Amino acid sequence: MTTPGLYRRVVRRETHSSRSGIAIVLAVLLILVFAWIGVEAVLAALKQPALLASPKDAAVTILDAASAPVGLLTAAGAVVAVIGIILIIVALAPGRRGRRSASSDRTAALVDDRVIAQSIAGTASYAGDIEPDQVKVTVGKRSVDVDVTRTSGRTADLRSIQEAVDDELSSYDYSPSLRGKVRLSKEGTVA
Repeated sequence: MTTPGLYRRVVRRETHSSRSGIAIVLAVLLILVFAWIGVEAVLAALKQPALLASPKDAAVTILDAASAPVGLLTAAGAVVAVIGIILIIVALAPGRRGRRSASSDRTAALVDDRVIAQSIAGTASYAGDIEPDQVKVTVGKRSVDVDVTRTSGRTADLRSIQEAVDDELSSYDYSPSLRGKVRLSKEGTVA
């Protein structure tokens, strides 16, 4: 295997999360359900009282479900449909960790989103001449949201903060690239 190919594989593995967690949870739930059905079947064969419901009673209840009120059937169907849609989305959507790759041919370089947020917060704080704890940065998949809380009695130059954030982001060579958006909060802090 070539070294750049190996680096791409390492970066992909470190920037995307696996589905093993949800698969394990679903497998454990299915194992518990089938184990319960097996125990109930054995208890029914031995003519012992059921733990929750005997297989015969469960089958009769399921067959009689069609005669239940329409609202109850609709609600149960909606719950099952929502669970199914969530499972399909989890299975098909790419899982992304809070990391991104920096381009390098000689090594696999990864940067955590928290490091980017800290760097952007420092840049915005310095550009706006405000305290670092008055800047909140959120790094998304392709965007960086900078929320600046102004200090009472002082004006924050939103344009200079935006320019500084844009300059900082343009100096990064990360994949996927980031766009910055600076917002000034309506509330302020007392100096």
